[in-house]
Amino acid sequence: MDVEKYKALIDRIILEKGISAIPVLLNLLEDENEEVRDIVIETIYRFGDQAKPVLLEKFKERMHKNEKNDVITLYIADILADLNEQSIKKDLYNLLQRYDDEMAHLVIYEALAKLGEGEKVVDVVGYFLIEDEYRQELAEQAIMVLANIPTKKALDYLIKAYKMEEFSNVVKQDIVKATAMLIIKNPELWDELNYLGDSKLIDDVKRMLG
Repeated sequence: MDVEKYKALIDRIILEKGISAIPVLLNLLEDENEEVRDIVIETIYRFGDQAKPVLLEKFKERMHKNEKNDVITLYIADILADLNEQSIKKDLYNLLQRYDDEMAHLVIYEALAKLGEGEKVVDVVGYFLIEDEYRQELAEQAIMVLANIPTKKALDYLIKAYKMEEFSNVVKQDIVKATAMLIIKNPELWDELNYLGDSKLIDDVKRMLG
């Protein structure tokens, strides 16, 4: 089924079932087509806080099943973190043990960072970005996590990564965006950026912030 047909199907499901359509939508998150997954996630976000009880119920069900490397659980955790569902924090730490993939770990760390646990995970995320053997593959996701941790330590990791010659211009642009996000969340970090930052990084962040 092509993307447009999927979109029409999703719209029809929502029209017929409303909030009770969420469990059906969650199953579509296993689709191989990234565009389909994006449409599903956007649709769930449209429900806002109304979606939290259903998502939380499904999250708890999946935690109870104790399945390894379950993709849908990751998606639910990410959405609940965006909706500031604080009750899942302990489960997120337990969830780390169920995934073999470092990228999945970073998704969980990002959810924890969104829920205010950034200082507890910043060093392991910084390691993924700066020192991990697969840092090239992990960089984009690690930078996204650090963008949600408005602290000096997170900024220091971003500055260090920006100065590493091995990272492409695309990755460095991601670092600029993440740094700008940190400054917006914590303006006091400007002083740290001016003190330690690469002059080009500083100029690019200034341009981004207008």
